[in-house]
Amino acid sequence: MRGAALFRPHYLAVAGLTLAVGPVAFMGPAYAQGSPLQSAPHVTLVQDGPVVAQPTASTAPASPGRRGGLPYAQVAIVDIPRILQEAAVMQSIQQQLDAQKDQFQREVAAQQETLRLAEQDLARMRQTVAAEEFDRKRTEFESQVSAMGRALQERTRRLDVAFNQARNSAINTLDQVIAEVAKETGATLVISRQFIVYQSGNAGDITLEVLERMNARLPTIAVNLPPP
Repeated sequence: MRGAALFRPHYLAVAGLTLAVGPVAFMGPAYAQGSPLQSAPHVTLVQDGPVVAQPTASTAPASPGRRGGLPYAQVAIVDIPRILQEAAVMQSIQQQLDAQKDQFQREVAAQQETLRLAEQDLARMRQTVAAEEFDRKRTEFESQVSAMGRALQERTRRLDVAFNQARNSAINTLDQVIAEVAKETGATLVISRQFIVYQSGNAGDITLEVLERMNARLPTIAVNLPPP
């Protein structure tokens, strides 16, 4: 398939297991909803030195030219999509966004009703006023319609900005929590679960610990619309 090679996963052999790691990326939508922010892989590296996958039994020995022994990667698994769906802060963001959208839709419905009545008045005027007066009223009506369209676009833009700011703040906190849990468990490489080809049991899965700590640290966040 054309273009597939651009995102070909890298295979990582660790303790006899073959893991597939996608291209390193962040949010975006990938985390997004229907997007959103969408399926971009997320890999958090937590260590001071270089990382080398532990060779399997069939792996050839290191070449004689390699100097010294490099540390093996200690891999942890985290289910990023699950956390983004179940975390209290993400649910709080979605609830606030839904409330903002409901209010927005009510305001739009009221403005549309005002324009509908103005259009009816304009139609009645066609037979009762002079052509010049009718043209002036029609121009005013068209200006109102255009202004309403611009206002709708601006409000939508502000909603998007508010949502993305709140979501990015939550994601930054999630990154910090993942790094903390990884260090505490001795992991030097964290891979999102959806990019694992094979895993024996749940060893190395830190999802629940990350989720619990995320809920305790950031249970909610305000979604504030920026000024127009």
